[in-house]
Amino acid sequence: MNIKRLILLCFLTLSAASIRAQDLQSLLVKINAYQDVHPIEKLYLHMDKHAYTAGETVWFKAYTTVGIENFLSNISHIAYIELISPKEEVVSNIRIPIVTGLGVGDIPLADTLVEGTYRVRAYTNWMRNDSSIYFFNENIQVSNGRLDNVLSHSYLDNSNYNIQLQDMEGIPLAEESVRYEIISPIGKNLKRGRLKTDDQGQLSIPFKDDYAKSKLFISFSNRAEAQVKKIFKLPEATVLKNSIQFFPEGGNLLIGNINKIAIKTLKPDGLGAESQTHILTTTGDTAATIKTNILGMGSAPLFIQGTQPMIAYTTFDDGTTIKSELPQPVSSGYNIQVNNGNSDKLFAQVCLSPDKQDGSEIYFVAQYMGNVYYASKQPASRPELIFSVPKADLPNGVLTVSILNHNLEPLIERPVFVYKAKNVLPLTANIDAPTSNKRNKITVSLETGAPSDSIRTAVLSASVINTDKLKDHSKITPNILSSLLLSTDIKGYIENPGYYFDGKIKIDDIDNLLLTQGWRKINITPFFEVKEPIFSPEKSISIKGQARKLGRKAPVPNAKLVLVPTHNFMEFIDTVANEDGYFEFDNLFFPDSIKFLITAKDKKGKNNIDIIIPSETPPAIDPNKNAPGEQNNINTTFVDQLLHSKKYFSGLEAQGLMEKSIAIQEVVVTARSPRHKASERSANLNGPGNADQVIGAEDLETCTTLEMCLNGRLMGVMFRNGIPYTTRGGGEMQVILDGMYVENDMLSMINPMDVQSVEVLRNINYTAIYGSYGGNGLIIITSKSGADAMRSNYTPKGIVTVQPQGFHMHKTFYKPVYEPDSETTLNQDLRTTIHWEPNIVTDEDGKAAFDFYTSDEAGKYLITIEGLDFNGRLGRQTLTVDVK
Repeated sequence: MNIKRLILLCFLTLSAASIRAQDLQSLLVKINAYQDVHPIEKLYLHMDKHAYTAGETVWFKAYTTVGIENFLSNISHIAYIELISPKEEVVSNIRIPIVTGLGVGDIPLADTLVEGTYRVRAYTNWMRNDSSIYFFNENIQVSNGRLDNVLSHSYLDNSNYNIQLQDMEGIPLAEESVRYEIISPIGKNLKRGRLKTDDQGQLSIPFKDDYAKSKLFISFSNRAEAQVKKIFKLPEATVLKNSIQFFPEGGNLLIGNINKIAIKTLKPDGLGAESQTHILTTTGDTAATIKTNILGMGSAPLFIQGTQPMIAYTTFDDGTTIKSELPQPVSSGYNIQVNNGNSDKLFAQVCLSPDKQDGSEIYFVAQYMGNVYYASKQPASRPELIFSVPKADLPNGVLTVSILNHNLEPLIERPVFVYKAKNVLPLTANIDAPTSNKRNKITVSLETGAPSDSIRTAVLSASVINTDKLKDHSKITPNILSSLLLSTDIKGYIENPGYYFDGKIKIDDIDNLLLTQGWRKINITPFFEVKEPIFSPEKSISIKGQARKLGRKAPVPNAKLVLVPTHNFMEFIDTVANEDGYFEFDNLFFPDSIKFLITAKDKKGKNNIDIIIPSETPPAIDPNKNAPGEQNNINTTFVDQLLHSKKYFSGLEAQGLMEKSIAIQEVVVTARSPRHKASERSANLNGPGNADQVIGAEDLETCTTLEMCLNGRLMGVMFRNGIPYTTRGGGEMQVILDGMYVENDMLSMINPMDVQSVEVLRNINYTAIYGSYGGNGLIIITSKSGADAMRSNYTPKGIVTVQPQGFHMHKTFYKPVYEPDSETTLNQDLRTTIHWEPNIVTDEDGKAAFDFYTSDEAGKYLITIEGLDFNGRLGRQTLTVDVK
């Protein structure tokens, strides 16, 4: 009988273990199925530099990859690039095509930009299914010497926030009337007023703790009587103190065990501060000493004896000290210690309190956003459980180690950075002249991959800058390694990300970074439901909408719609709406500023239809996760670069390669100009209304077709088969619609209710400006704008005009060539970005080359090459050229 019971007990135990193992396997299957439907897309922009002045251009190359392996993405074919101002407003928004994960573009920096820290944000529509925290988001510093020309120095002194203003020659802006406004982080107006600077150009604004983290906006006139605006980020409090934070590995300090604890010491502005911390036992003995790196992070093992919190004393590099209390230890629970120092294996030790050693299963999972790379289990029958993972099975980047209990509930999650040199793209670069002269040609030779690689082709981009003229710290600014291997998987601010990848990879420093900051985390306990993502991957530009019955919300099923670009009526596209009236024109490719007409008819051919085109909703502007890197007084900080750029711009203006910046006073217009029949937006080269005859919108309200309205009304014009002919010689007249030359038989396709004005040019004094196009006269048609439509009581039926955002047509970087008889030269070459080469592709042997010419200025030229190959291996290389 006892033997039977034992056999039964063994059977039940094995069955339970089998069920638990099956549960884990089932979970992993669902996790991987979820990952297949929700692959993680990442985006990185290689920019030519990180410090600019208004009037320059931000040049960039976009790399879009998938997952932690960083394969070039074919998910999205469109990327959105935004420039966000210090006021948290989008001041530039472009859409670029992405081909096999790659794209190029540029962002012109307008003369009117307010100096300050801007940020470049980039994302794809597919990336919006995840948190916007993981969009590409990078600070750039923008000074303004075009319209601003004012230097500032701001600081908090006791209870006042002081700002000193002076011109570029250092002369104070004395007795200057300044308007100011303080806006809270949530957009609430806290204070506004007007003050005058003193004889030293200083402005003192009373500061309250309520103003912490707010923005101060000021406006005034500079020496040229131009309106100048500046923005200042206010400090957190009147009393500024250093601080320390404690981060136990795994989240808890477990008594009776060795625990690893990390610290982060910060200056009042949120940046890291070097320090040394002594942690004392309850008896006053030193239990651990932690010295941080220059970014304020460090860690050490610590044995916890009892539940009473331990005390720490921290001394900062400025000599100040603080006393702190560590987190409360726990007597029941788990902790983890990860050993990442072995080159072949990743080890993890999980410690359990006595009450948790019940023999139940403990699961170890190494995963990246649900993509599981390793899973194992052990019974919770000992105080310490050791897990190990072969690194050969792991990719480079940030993985999450998850410890689960027998119910597959997470107990501990710990980010780990894995880096294997063999997973990095071999990239060598050589220059033909490490030392060169001014206006001299430099050739850079590149080689990627290794002879043993089956595919050595890589896609790269390169920038060359004169570091003697720029405050651009390339060794600490973001790069392709820090972005795609680290930043895209960490929520918090990473100070000086390039520091971790400058030369030898700083694995220990990265580990301390992961211990002290949030990371991308996925809850793997729920059974993932494979749902349709909210945002679909964009393969092309599309125009979507719904056809509804006129004046109602009811749909028009199976409506027939036609999309016609106004610049070429022959390139129309048609489609049919579904049963709910929804339609879509896809596979579109067009540049910005293209206007379209959409017409609709129901099954009976009637156009009693409202065409609803919903506006595109961009993602909200989240608080800048890189806020600690925001700076005030940019003009002053980068004054040398600003003055240098002014000289450079002056040379371009003199050579006709750049428009002059014209500062004008702000003018408020209160009078209303008289209305004319001719639209003020007319493309008439003679000027709106300067024509032989003008027909206004009010003259077209009673006509069914435009041809019917015009036939018999236009003097000297006759119509045959819908085509206008001049009565002088009988030739066909040229038709211009919204500035576009169109076929003259297109009049029948234009709805008269969409026309604001028609101008007829017949006499030589009006047609001469058009050359051969004006030989037989012209008819200039201007369609209604939104404002024109509001003035009219008529609502057009079955037709709508739309102007969706098209692709940004990027400029070509100007590359002067200093050779005999060359036409591409600069009279005064003061470039700071010497060269930009976005489209480098190595051949089957991994080789490529590019060249550039040095400028008129000596200095240390920094060449930065970045990119990846088709195996997802990232590469980066820098070279310097000394120009004498």
